[in-house]
Amino acid sequence: MKRTLGATAVVAVFALALSGCSTPSEATGGDSALKGDAAEAVCDAVEIGAITRCENFYDDYWPEIDKQLDTLYEEAKKADGGTLVIWDWYELAPEVIAQFNERFPDIKVETRGLTYNLSSAIISAKATGARNTDVVSGSITSMAAMYDEGFWEKVDWESFGVPAEYLTIGAPELMPDSINGTLMQYNTEKVESVPETLDGLLDPEYKDKVSVAGYNAVVFAGYGMAEGEDKMVALIGDLMSSGNLKLLEDQGAPLSSGDVPIALNQTLFNPNPALQVSPFEHAGVWAQFSGVNSDAKNKPGAALWTLWNAFDPDWIDLRMTDERFASTQVPFAGLPAATFAEATGLMKTNSDALLLGLENGAETETQATRDDWQAMINAADKALNG
Repeated sequence: MKRTLGATAVVAVFALALSGCSTPSEATGGDSALKGDAAEAVCDAVEIGAITRCENFYDDYWPEIDKQLDTLYEEAKKADGGTLVIWDWYELAPEVIAQFNERFPDIKVETRGLTYNLSSAIISAKATGARNTDVVSGSITSMAAMYDEGFWEKVDWESFGVPAEYLTIGAPELMPDSINGTLMQYNTEKVESVPETLDGLLDPEYKDKVSVAGYNAVVFAGYGMAEGEDKMVALIGDLMSSGNLKLLEDQGAPLSSGDVPIALNQTLFNPNPALQVSPFEHAGVWAQFSGVNSDAKNKPGAALWTLWNAFDPDWIDLRMTDERFASTQVPFAGLPAATFAEATGLMKTNSDALLLGLENGAETETQATRDDWQAMINAADKALNG
């Protein structure tokens, strides 16, 4: 599974660890030298919630991006002996690396999965002069502290052919590569359907039937952003005091068995055919981003990986249709509708739910609302865990 929105406690630890780091300007060392020369295109724009979809992306944008990849590849082969280091929440699967190396065979990818230690490992590598990750990634809130400390190189993604419309949700150097969001997972053998709102879970019929992980307070944050912190905190309290909501660190087994048949969570990665997901009112759907680490040794390689992973049509097709890659996250919603229409299996289950949420007005974090989201996540975390 790819990265998810980081837990509130983790973000707090990251912020403390970063307090001794350099300032953003010191970390980035000024403007980036990473610039392409792609010709401009005009987006055939369709709004899908807070995200702009460019229906002509693969006709008018991808050919220019594709040319830029060839140039970046030549530069990446020369940087740090052609080594590309990618640290993430989980290490990259060999099958994913193999797909990248089919087109870029002379790049040696080294990967680590560091879960909660990801940001601290990046900080430590910079402080000690050790080889750092070339690629950085996360959602707007989960990587906020690292962004503020300058670990995201200010790459001009538009110059590589990326639509300007993709670069407005986050800061311009944050390149969106996927979406994630909060969903109700449920076991259809135990419950036929789930309510359309979180308030609906207060119904007595859901006593002992709903779970949430203590570290996943973000599932309530969209509700708080729409209805206010007081109503969100009251809802969490009512769900817990009624006995309807259980705090479970492992939601998967009780969901799959049906012992606790509804899980407030994110995308589903369990192939059990009885399991389904559904969006709900005020669910959060957020973009996930990748970029170039300002402390990278192979910056062209990081840009190469970031663009390939987000947009390469052969790779995206595999992500949408090949069950080996069902646990990678849903591609960025700015890609054409036809891209998502081809989805099968778990990818179809997840993409259909997230896109429906976006179309129905899901709450979406942006760079401008980042601090408000973080405050709401903190408030939900306190209400859940005390």
